[in-house]
Amino acid sequence: MDVLGTRAETDLAIDGGAAASDEANQQNRLPFRISVAARADMDKVAQLRASSYGRHLPDLGQRLAQVEPSDFEPGCDVLVATSKLDGSVLGTLRIHSNVLKPLPLEASIALPQSYAGSRMAEATRLCVKGSPGSSLVRNALFKAFYSYCVEHHVDWMLAVGRRPVDRLYDALLFSDVGEAGRYLPMSHVGNVPHRVMSLATSAVEPSWMRAGHALYQFFFLMEHTDIDLSDARSLDALQASTRVALPLAHSHLSLAASNGHTFDRPLTPRLSGIAA
Repeated sequence: MDVLGTRAETDLAIDGGAAASDEANQQNRLPFRISVAARADMDKVAQLRASSYGRHLPDLGQRLAQVEPSDFEPGCDVLVATSKLDGSVLGTLRIHSNVLKPLPLEASIALPQSYAGSRMAEATRLCVKGSPGSSLVRNALFKAFYSYCVEHHVDWMLAVGRRPVDRLYDALLFSDVGEAGRYLPMSHVGNVPHRVMSLATSAVEPSWMRAGHALYQFFFLMEHTDIDLSDARSLDALQASTRVALPLAHSHLSLAASNGHTFDRPLTPRLSGIAA
């Protein structure tokens, strides 16, 4: 999760939210809603990205003022936190899965063999608007990311963190992928050095329980109906569609050949969002 932006986003305190939000937490209600972003939300999402990233990486921030193609790719979903008071965007992150194409971080690092064949999700473009309750927004986005991974049978949650934000993932019990403490330039985050970190989805609840983690109650003992990811696209359905489409494409070629058609060169079927 390439966290860049306001001071509140790099506040390394891990808690259930600011003191002002304690009552809302106890009642399992949040002062905002988290959902899968609609196209109508994306201009505001882009504005927040541009503002947050622009403080550290002006060139990247300028590019992020426009909605990115990845925001609409199959296998990706953008989450957005919107204020119940005025509808403003308080935070956002984009989830990339590897069901159709490699994760963004894989453009900069080859993952160890232990990750081969697993379903993975990388959280990118995390931005939180600076406010007294920003840590609550951030923690709710983390919970939404985790909930997404559980719902969609994701084996590994991945994130990249620059210094000092990487300590945030240490506190969430993420571990380094490969050499401990190694920083690598990440092409999808302006080539700024980041640690590449992962956490097995199935390990979150037991490891946090053993550790008495500060967010355990927030994640596992509170039901937050204001986090609604029902509009997320099914990763199982996307993966199944590629398994069906590829044999169909080859069967069409076989049928054409049996009818006397020949081809000067091999044809590679192209699917929506993926080149086979």
